[in-house]
Amino acid sequence: MKIFLQLHFLVSATILTIICIAIFHTIQKLIRKRFSHELLKENHEVGGFIYNAVGIIYAVLIAFVVFAIWTGQQDTNTKIEMEASDLLDLYYDASVFSDSLKMEIQATIRDYVQRVTKEEWDSMGDGNKDAEATKIFVKLNKMYLSIDANQLINKDVLTEELKKMDEIREYRRHRLLSSKQNMPDILWIVLLASSVIMIVFTFFFSTKNRRHQYVMTAFLVFVCVNVLYLIFVLDHPFTGYHAIKPDAFDQLMNIVRNFKK
Repeated sequence: MKIFLQLHFLVSATILTIICIAIFHTIQKLIRKRFSHELLKENHEVGGFIYNAVGIIYAVLIAFVVFAIWTGQQDTNTKIEMEASDLLDLYYDASVFSDSLKMEIQATIRDYVQRVTKEEWDSMGDGNKDAEATKIFVKLNKMYLSIDANQLINKDVLTEELKKMDEIREYRRHRLLSSKQNMPDILWIVLLASSVIMIVFTFFFSTKNRRHQYVMTAFLVFVCVNVLYLIFVLDHPFTGYHAIKPDAFDQLMNIVRNFKK
């Protein structure tokens, strides 16, 4: 399924919808040939009430899942922007230290940001972190921990910088964990099973004009497939065409380059 993530949502959703409609349409045609309209019509009264109940439960489940995943992705985006913001603050604030330390800190920040955007971002698509980016980050952290506060005119500056390093560490951890965390398999099973039940349930109903029923079922398949694929895309925030991009880090690098000039 991940191969579809490399395509635009409309392209992938269209392909999956056509495949699913073809499958369910074939099954529905076989059922309509085997069972008459009069026989299936007997299910309308009782089946209608049951179908309404199933539909409500399905709608609540889908709404809950989409809201939870979307909220999580928004939170991840916010943490990424804050990580980049704190790194930029550290880059600017390095000017309070000696020239040699200032140059070393700024060079390390540049190396870290470049490594994250060029290498680690692709690794996160597979749920992995980049060892070199981790190594550079640890190096930056050790630089601040090794600074002697007694040699600074304003000791509060170091306290503030160490606080920002703690925040960056937390934001980085959140970003890496977000690339690994996906919906539990059991939840996918429930969603898929519920969608299939919603569609198959229509096979117990009948209209005199078969084409009308085929079209209505196709619309239902279209909705179910698109919603499920939307959840799948949101569940892989760092993979594919619609993945979260390192825009915040790219902007940081642009600012840093202009700052150097």
